[in-house]
Amino acid sequence: MSGGLRGAGSDCFCLKPSEAMHRLCGIIDERADPAATTAIAAALGGGEVAQADGAIFGAAATARRAAARDALHIADGLLVAADARIDGQAELRAALGDVAPPPGASAAALIAAAWRRWGRDCPLHLYGDYAFALHDARSGESFAARDHVGARPFFYSETGGRLAFASDSATLLALPGISDALDEDYVATALLSRDFQPLGRSFFGAVRRLEPGHRLHMAGDDIRVDRWWQPEAIAVDETADDAETVARYRRLVEQAITDRLAGAERFAVHLSGGLDSSLIAALAVPELRARGLADPPGYSWHLVDPDADPGSEPGWSEAIRARLDLQLFAPELSIDELTALFLQDWTRGPDIRNLLHEAAIQRDASGKGVEVILSGWGGDEGASFNGRGHHPWLLLTGRWRTLYRDRHAPGMIAGLRTIYHAARRVGREYRPRVPLRLRHAAGQTLVAPGLLRRARLLPVPRLREFGARRTMHSLLRYSSTTARMEDWAISGAARGLDYRFPLLDRRLLEFLYTLPPRMFRRGGTRRWLIREASKGLLPEVIRRNNSKSEPLRVGWIEKAIAETMIRLADRIDASASLPSRARYVDMERLQHRLAEVRRTGMVRDSALRIALQFLDIP
Repeated sequence: MSGGLRGAGSDCFCLKPSEAMHRLCGIIDERADPAATTAIAAALGGGEVAQADGAIFGAAATARRAAARDALHIADGLLVAADARIDGQAELRAALGDVAPPPGASAAALIAAAWRRWGRDCPLHLYGDYAFALHDARSGESFAARDHVGARPFFYSETGGRLAFASDSATLLALPGISDALDEDYVATALLSRDFQPLGRSFFGAVRRLEPGHRLHMAGDDIRVDRWWQPEAIAVDETADDAETVARYRRLVEQAITDRLAGAERFAVHLSGGLDSSLIAALAVPELRARGLADPPGYSWHLVDPDADPGSEPGWSEAIRARLDLQLFAPELSIDELTALFLQDWTRGPDIRNLLHEAAIQRDASGKGVEVILSGWGGDEGASFNGRGHHPWLLLTGRWRTLYRDRHAPGMIAGLRTIYHAARRVGREYRPRVPLRLRHAAGQTLVAPGLLRRARLLPVPRLREFGARRTMHSLLRYSSTTARMEDWAISGAARGLDYRFPLLDRRLLEFLYTLPPRMFRRGGTRRWLIREASKGLLPEVIRRNNSKSEPLRVGWIEKAIAETMIRLADRIDASASLPSRARYVDMERLQHRLAEVRRTGMVRDSALRIALQFLDIP
């Protein structure tokens, strides 16, 4: 692909970064006609469009955000579209040398320079949150990459050497030539398993996700996707010193937070009262005050109660709120809002399971003019990992003496209990589970029998806790971490909100991969490293808390969902015809379960919730 380039009336533009979220989409195709430009602009609802021979990229700024052109860079035959926030820019510029763009250049310009310097290996040198695509007219190559944990979404569709991409599936499907036929294998698997994670697939056969830590390279008709982030290859330092490890951990967390304060002025913080969100707030709030910026509102998923028992959910949030002297909010969705969430098209948007609490926070934060929400999400999988899998590994590899010594308290009984609980964990992890195809017969799913017979079910990785490092790696790659970030990014962007996750910083995670299990668990102390690093920063009631139980939050949402399901049942009954997707769902069994919800007013039925949010209820 060769020829002239043009963009926004200039042969070369490179503007200062806004660090904002943008919706992106584009088409790479030698046969792309001018109508594609109009289609991209329409899919984005306006915004900037840049074009090179064989490539048309567009970007639209989200609500209250700066111009979308910050997400586009075009110069010297290279066109880049990026939803990106790049960290460690001083080090990156030094490594780029003479190809480094001028100071103040956009993230897209930095990515362009990294491509010029390192080609397909450029993601290895880029730290931060990003999803980008580029087309190099001089070489005819096209390339796309997503950050290590998938903080920014990236969907694509490829047919016969034509590549289309977008920040969300709805925008991608609005482009010409993208089929919206459902992938029945994906639908069946999603309805069968609440643990199923999207990974590289979507509800649509023509739409793929670029997985976190993956890159896509296209040359002519040849398209290859592979994984560029491979932290499992990092060597473990068994000699790591406690004091040095804690000090370096603290520095890396501080740096991750500082980097995520760039490019915005109005912040909010998640403030659940847990270790992760509390540590982020404790480090971020003094820095924001030092910069003369407003205090961030704190957001909790459970009620606010200044007089709550210190050992309860509201008590933990109140403890850190009082320490930092912040305002704390716990907005809730009304039943009308919950009903509207269920009526959204799950196939084209976020999984509402990730918005049952957060949608209310997004609404409230947007109304307060918040630009960025700092979240501790993902900490459990890395930065505050609790050492899961270490004791089962010691047991099954015959290291019983070491396991005995790692007891939670002195004495023989405590040691024997440690061995006993490790054995129980092994039993739970390795006990047989009902195969996916048999879950319908066991009453555990509402998938239609006909769909179940013809579908080829997709693999659902089983996360076995065997070895601390292996468990941490499996959680980072296969748990719901990326899915929730992706859903928050898509839903938040519609309200002008950008989520940032300091505890998933790549530099921090790669450091954690060097650490032996003792840094995460010692005797009865789980999450040892973050507890040591937060000494003097957090109230002791938070720093020493081991509970992850949230009965107040869970109790409220179960009651609210039951009321919502009754409304949905009324809509189904009042409709003259069944939803068009009813052919994928066992409607007789669904109606029976809805009748039970009406009778009891309560629901703890994940299969029913999944089926209802999948149906296109009129």
